[in-house]
This record gives sequence, structure tokens and C-alpha cells, in this order.
Amino acid sequence: MINADTLFDAYLDVNLLLAFVCGLWFVLARFLDIAGLSHAVTARLKMLRAVFLAVIVSPVFVALFALVSQAGYVASGPSVNLADFIVAQYLQGRIEMNPSALEEMLNLRSRFAEAMTSPAGQVVQWALAAGILTCLARLGWSILSLRRLIAESYVWRRFGRVELRVSDTASVPFSTRGIRSRIVVLPSAMLAREDDLRIALGHELQHLRQGDVEWEIVLGLIRPFLFWNPAFYVWKHQVEELRELSCDRQVLSRRGYDVAAYCDCLLRVCHDGLRPRRLLAVEAPVVALVRTENRVFGSRSAALLKRRMMSVIEGRAERHPRLVFALLAGPVLALTLTASVAIQKPGDWSQDRIMLSTIVNLERLAAVNGPVPSFGSPGY
Repeated sequence: MINADTLFDAYLDVNLLLAFVCGLWFVLARFLDIAGLSHAVTARLKMLRAVFLAVIVSPVFVALFALVSQAGYVASGPSVNLADFIVAQYLQGRIEMNPSALEEMLNLRSRFAEAMTSPAGQVVQWALAAGILTCLARLGWSILSLRRLIAESYVWRRFGRVELRVSDTASVPFSTRGIRSRIVVLPSAMLAREDDLRIALGHELQHLRQGDVEWEIVLGLIRPFLFWNPAFYVWKHQVEELRELSCDRQVLSRRGYDVAAYCDCLLRVCHDGLRPRRLLAVEAPVVALVRTENRVFGSRSAALLKRRMMSVIEGRAERHPRLVFALLAGPVLALTLTASVAIQKPGDWSQDRIMLSTIVNLERLAAVNGPVPSFGSPGY
């Protein structure tokens, strides 16, 4: 039966693993830049999404790995646990460190779990629960506001399950979805600009083809549970940037779209988005043509708009994105899932852990009774 401690460990592991893969991603992105694949935005986007899924399902993978190991289907060999690996390296003389400090470092996780049961830890848990509930409430309010805006708009066209709607209150084009239908909402002022209307429709329909709305919904639902983790926001920002770059490239790869007109459209829509509006809180599950935010994050939106325009002007074609993704997915996903197992708490005391504990005890005896032969010294 799953208890509270198991759930807390899984929650902590997901956050630690997300921080790890976030650092790993920047190393991989740098490698791709050096390899001349800076323009491979679609392959990068698919990689980010695949790794994020691996992080979210990692507790299930760890549980299955433990069951398979207990059943004897995994060949015995060196432990993949990070703590056991560090102890083994120390005993082999490859890590220079005070044994007491090493033991303290290895016990940080256990001490943290114990601290969470203290009065101060209870306050932290209540604060975490309050933050999650607050984010869920904001998400619910954003969804209600979005539903109200869509209800006030009117249907312009229908294509199968796709609805094109026109709104007098929306300032930027965006796409979202309901349970059965997919929805593209256009500002009514855009109907008078035929070229901008065609570009906006092409862009938002491409978002629907790529499943970007569904991914935005997934990230929006997960955000309340990871609201305190900076790695999540860094990851989400990377996904949003690559999503827009990929969508721009896919739209312009079709004939009939002029690069200059496309850039002009982005600028005009961005300017329209500066006017007061009642839509698009950060939690709303929508994908807009341009991102318009408050003054605190305005510079980030401007930087993304500039990069999008430079990307479409440069016009480098992305060749074989599926092949690039396939070549990278295997090693990166394997490393991610291996890391999910490695960061687990070590099991029963191993011979190496007993040896380390013995060294620590001898060190403490030396501090009380006088020096004794240290580990590794002649005659020890």
C-alpha cells in the first residue's frame, strides 16, 4: 500500500530529477549549437516534451524497476544508486573528503525527511499545500474567465471539430480546446486586415496540428504541484520558445506566406496586445500568436518576438527533424530514467556503507581517546 512517506519521496524525486534534466538540457543544447544544429527547433521541442514525460512518469518506472529487480530479472552487478556509488568511490581512494562530512552529505535526504516531521517542517508542508491550492484556484478562475470569453464570442466558421470564433474582447488571436472541439479565437478588429487574418489562422491551426494546446493544458495542470521549483519555469519557458519557433517555421514552409508580411503581422498583433484586456492570465490553457505579459516579464516577451523574427528572416530549413530526434531520444531518455533510479534512497546497509560507518566511528574515537591509524595508512 502506498503511504504518505512514499508519496513524499516520489514528489521529491520528481523535483530533483527535473532540476537535473534541466541542467542536462542546457549542456545538450550547447552541444547541438556547436554541431551546427541550432536551427533544429522541432527536434528540440520533441526532445523537451519526451524528457518531461519521462520525469513525470519516473516514479512509476522506479517502482517497476524495483519489482523486476526483486523478481530476479535484473542481472546482479554494480549498484546504480548514486549514494552507493559515491561511497564505493571514496573507499577506493578516488574521492578526497572527510569521512564524517561524507556521511553527513549522504544522510541529508534522511535528515530532511525527519525535519519535515518537526514543527517547522509542518509549517513548510502547510505552506506547500497552501501554494498548491492557490495555484489550483487561479487555474480554475482562468479557465472560467476563458469559458466566459468564448461564450461571449460568436462562431464564424466550422471545419469538422474546429471552430473559428470572433471576439470583441480578445486582443490577440489564440487557440484552445474544449472536451470535443478545438477553438481558434480571433479579435474582431483583425477581420479588416485580410493578410493578418490569413497568417493568424495559419499559425493557430498549425498549433492545433502540433498538439501544442494539449501540451499547454498538461503543463497548466502540473504547474500547481511544481510551482516552487525554478526548474519547471525554466523548462516551460524553453518549451514555449521552441514551440513558437517551430510553428513559425512550419507555417512559412508552405507557399503563399511572405516573410516580411509575417513579421509585420507579429508586430501589429503584439502592438494590439498592449491595450487593456481581460484575458490570458498566465494559467489559461491557450496558445496565442504572440505572448503579451505584464511589465515584469515584458522584456522576455520582446526577446522572444525578436528571436522569432530573426529566425523567419534567416529562413534556415530544418532537415530531418524526426531523424535528429530519434538519434538523441534514446541516450537522453536512458540517462534520465537511469538518473531516476540513481537518486533513490539506498536500500539496506551494504558492506561499503558499513565500512564508511566504521571509519567515521574510528575518527570519533580518535578525537576522544587520541590518534589511531587512519584509513589507508600503512598497517591499518
